[in-house]
Amino acid sequence: MKWILLSPFTHTEKPGWLFDHIDPQSQQVKAVPAAYQHDRSRAVSGLSDWRDYLVHGLKAAWRLHTTDRGAGVITAFPQLASIMAVLKRAVLPSRAPILAWCFNMGRPYAGYKGVLARFSLGAVHTFVVHSRAEIGIYAKWLDLPESRFEFVPLSAAVPALALNQAEASPEAEPYIVSLGTANRDYRTLIDAVRPLGIKTIIVAGPHALKGIDIPAHVEVRSGLTLEACHRLAQGARLNVIPIADVSAASGQVTLIEAMMLGCPLLITECAGTVDYVSDGEDARLVPPRDVKAMREAIEQLWADPDACTRMARAGQQRALSQYTFKAVGVRMAEILGRIERTR
Repeated sequence: MKWILLSPFTHTEKPGWLFDHIDPQSQQVKAVPAAYQHDRSRAVSGLSDWRDYLVHGLKAAWRLHTTDRGAGVITAFPQLASIMAVLKRAVLPSRAPILAWCFNMGRPYAGYKGVLARFSLGAVHTFVVHSRAEIGIYAKWLDLPESRFEFVPLSAAVPALALNQAEASPEAEPYIVSLGTANRDYRTLIDAVRPLGIKTIIVAGPHALKGIDIPAHVEVRSGLTLEACHRLAQGARLNVIPIADVSAASGQVTLIEAMMLGCPLLITECAGTVDYVSDGEDARLVPPRDVKAMREAIEQLWADPDACTRMARAGQQRALSQYTFKAVGVRMAEILGRIERTR
């Protein structure tokens, strides 16, 4: 079957990503190139972002009416799923199935946005979410059966540094690192390390730390390249991923990349993390917004480098076997095949 892909990260017709690991004889996939740059650090989508998504969706609709008749649609961003669902209600062929991959809404919309979402997203054939908790949340929100939702682990490209542990730390002294902007609870992390005096580097957009009193031993950086972030993660004695809204699935990309890099991890126990690690085996989980528990875990792991090394190795093995594009591409092919058979 033929499929067209809409992803804000794909700028050519060659989809790459998971599709490099799917047999092109069984599933033919071409991307509708995105003509915009997606800002992952922004807090919300603005009007100009929605304009970009609408134009992207209209290009896909034109393809479905001209060169790609009979194709299905794969979206790799929830806003694009919403746009294509609205277009399906209005102008798309009724038999064109929509697979909403990476359907991570964070917090479901209320009010008129919720009404519009329930009206439009009912046109989606299958939703793929990246935490099991999201199945019940979104099914209830959209008033759809849970059978329309699939849990598939999020995947990530293996960082170039992942298999090279000989790289020297980019910093002169041992440090804790915490990376990411979306849904981060940096207040809890900073309060946890405040009395410890351990060098801590936070890489995030400025709005993620707005209103927080930052002590002298905590350094905030932004605008780093991906490679620089990976080097900081790999060189840290401990990586901390503090999550604010524990009902939303957040932080998985940072988590998976850190696991692939062989980093020791301390993470908030929440919807976005419990499906990816096992407490005490390949990471340490701490309760949300618990400064005391986070501080105690940091002190224990800081004083036990052998435990950190053991967890880091276990996490790397798990990530490289379960969370790569190749591993998750198998699930993508299975779901596409099932949609085609039940169409």
